[in-house]
Amino acid sequence: MPTLFTILLISYLLGSIPNSVIAGRVRGIDLHKMGSGNAGTANVFRALGKGAGTLVFVGDVLKGLLATVVASQFRFGDGLPLWLGPDSDAWIRVFAGSAAILGHVYTLIGRYFYGTFRGGKGVATGLGMLLGLIPVAIVVAIVIFAVLVYTTRFVSLGSVLSTLSLPFSLLIQRGPFGWDIPGPIFGFTLVVPLFILYTHRANVKRLLAGTERRIGKRAELSS
Repeated sequence: MPTLFTILLISYLLGSIPNSVIAGRVRGIDLHKMGSGNAGTANVFRALGKGAGTLVFVGDVLKGLLATVVASQFRFGDGLPLWLGPDSDAWIRVFAGSAAILGHVYTLIGRYFYGTFRGGKGVATGLGMLLGLIPVAIVVAIVIFAVLVYTTRFVSLGSVLSTLSLPFSLLIQRGPFGWDIPGPIFGFTLVVPLFILYTHRANVKRLLAGTERRIGKRAELSS
């Protein structure tokens, strides 16, 4: 259990680093009072521009990737608990990445240093996690995301629909191509779209109402 607890704690704290909030404060801007009021990559692009948005995006992706690929490999004492079963390595990578996403959405470091638990919506950090788990499916999702954002200018739409493509990509890999996809990882890709839909529920309402902000439109103070 010490190994599992340590991996989860390190991964959560890694994900809890509020890159967007830090970037905003460096510029003297509180992202929670700008645009959508969300401390996520899309709002950084709107409020701070492409340079800051790109840096924050890369930093958030790295949080998920490092938790999944690096933090998940830490071992102490007796190692991983036996109840994780034969797929323990797959489970621990899923747990580590999930802890990083949780830290990104509900940031303890942000609460301690900036007075708010509110982080981003988990897309960039989730992308980093999934890059470490299912790189081929993620490349497909990135293409879908890029095409949708380029053609519609809606980051939220690209985020939701590209995430929904993940389990279908894995089914194709497991079926026609016969690739080995561990059960815990496939199961997680069924949960991810639900989580992203939940964190984007306000965006989905605005998309349906025709009031969602397009990327490239400068953020203004939120009401």
